Parts: sequence; structure tokens; C-alpha cells
Amino acid sequence: MQVEVEIKLAFSASRVWTLAGGYDLLPSISTNTTSSRLEDGGRIRVLVNRDGSVLWEQLLDFDESRRTMSYLITDAKAFNGAYGPGYRGRVTIVEVDQQNSIFRYSADFEPTAAFTEEKARLAVQSFANDCALGISRVLSRPVFV
Repeated sequence: MQVEVEIKLAFSASRVWTLAGGYDLLPSISTNTTSSRLEDGGRIRVLVNRDGSVLWEQLLDFDESRRTMSYLITDAKAFNGAYGPGYRGRVTIVEVDQQNSIFRYSADFEPTAAFTEEKARLAVQSFANDCALGISRVLSRPVFV
């Protein structure tokens, strides 16, 4: 199945991209991710979630000028989510004007057996919303430049 989410943010695309495009920065913006470690020259990230589950994700493409990147979940340990290995996620930041941008997140995956398509779609939308809120939270801090 495919899921696409677009969220308008009141920050410039370049500022949003500093966080959304940081392959190792997910713990800074996601309330569920507690740590990230890069391996294989930065092409693999190992994410640890609040529940102790672990995801291994391979960076598929990264385009600085287009502000887009995509990744593939290659392995999971103790992860009971709506998706697992084979999940492809893509983040794209679109400039609206100098002060606004769109956080675009899309996913292509097969829901796990425990999730209906509707619940899987809601899980992806929830993840995207959490990340967008996290970006807004970090960029709203007076110390962030």
C-alpha cells in the first residue's frame, strides 16, 4: 500500500531540511525514537525506539538540491508496528515561500498481519505528524539558528 502525507510548516524549506534531511537526527524530532547510530559509512541507521525495539534502515537516495531522501527498513527486532522490513519511506521538503514549506512524507509497504490497511495508514500518518510537530518544536526554540 502507499500512504502520502503533506503538512504545511511555518518555517523556510532550508530550515526544515536541516532537520528532516539529517539522516541521523530522527531522535531530535520523533517522540518515539530514543537513539540513532550510523553504520556502513552512514548508509545504514540503527534506530532504537522507546519500547526497546530496533530498526535497521538503509539510505536509498539523498538529494540535497531537491531536499529529498528515501530509505528502506531492512531488518527489525522486537518491533510490533504496522510495517517492517521492506517498508520504503521518503521525505521531501517543498518550498512554499520564504517563510513556509511543506513536509511531504510518503511510504510504500505491506502492512503486518496484525494491522488492517486503515490502521496501517493511520500509523504512518501518525509518524509523519509526529515528525512534523518535532521539527516545528525544535525550530521554535530560541537557541536554534
